[in-house]
Amino acid sequence: MFGYQTVGELMKDFRNGIFPRITEDKQIENLSENSDKRGMKTLLDGQFTSDFYMKANTADMHDYYLNIRKYHKNTCRDLVSYFRRFREVFFTNRVDEIRSATPRVRSRIMDSFRKFGQYYLYKYNNEECIDLVEKIIRRHNLSAGMTEHGKLYIVDDNYIEERVKQLFAVDGEIGTIVKFGIFSGLREDEMVYVYNKPICPDLSGCNCSKLHVIDKPNGVSIVLINWQRGNKKCYFSIIPTNNFKTFKSLDSFAYRPHIRSAHEYMKAKTKDDKITFRWLRKAHYNVMCRSMKPFEANVLAGRAKSVDAKHYAMYELNEMSDKYIEAWRKFDVSVN
Repeated sequence: MFGYQTVGELMKDFRNGIFPRITEDKQIENLSENSDKRGMKTLLDGQFTSDFYMKANTADMHDYYLNIRKYHKNTCRDLVSYFRRFREVFFTNRVDEIRSATPRVRSRIMDSFRKFGQYYLYKYNNEECIDLVEKIIRRHNLSAGMTEHGKLYIVDDNYIEERVKQLFAVDGEIGTIVKFGIFSGLREDEMVYVYNKPICPDLSGCNCSKLHVIDKPNGVSIVLINWQRGNKKCYFSIIPTNNFKTFKSLDSFAYRPHIRSAHEYMKAKTKDDKITFRWLRKAHYNVMCRSMKPFEANVLAGRAKSVDAKHYAMYELNEMSDKYIEAWRKFDVSVN
């Protein structure tokens, strides 16, 4: 009836918003419904009414972010939380209050409402909300001064070396977690993902969703992870074999209490509030750049293009693992 050969083809177009095809009459009907309900159309005409954003189903928004957009559950929670807190400010004449927030908070507010625009498009096949959000941001100059991300910082090598030595001196279960964090450079949710994923024994090009691990003679393991959510990518990591096996053999591992406890312990151990769990990832990148080219370190950090990651996964793993060992050797750290 609709010209599809299989149900799979139909469902693919349905997920991509191509099917069912919305006619011009249907689009006009949608706009008329919005106008009648004093919702989006009325707001675009300059009359501030609250129906469309105050009555938004935040539970359904959360499910959309989690199941359709595949964001991490913490990201989904934050997006909905910021939307709830600031919707009566963002869409009203109080919007200028947002400019007084810090760049970090403003960035999260704008991200939450941009994502809400995408949700509105998904839910009602209507792009007006996306346009409205961008107009509000531009008109009220909410992105002014958002330059924190591009700032340059100078960190003394001795500072990094001293902190790394302090962290590697930590023993026990917390020591294993801290070492795994700094050796792998993985994000916190990626560490939880790696712990919970079983290892596939097939190393002949298997494309299943399990981890694939290759133990190298030089004492490190290549762990193929292949996990992506939103803009965050995690291709593979290089980890000392002993540390990886010890980490995987932990009785349990989760954000609470393990990462949270390690986070607090590191600050107490070093007497430095800057040493958070996120700092481990930054330190890993800093160390890798001592022997690797920046784009090679970006592959391990999950910030490179997928084509670059595939190239190194297929052809350069032996050389990269040697550079990995050399990088840690410059900080007097043995991976064996």
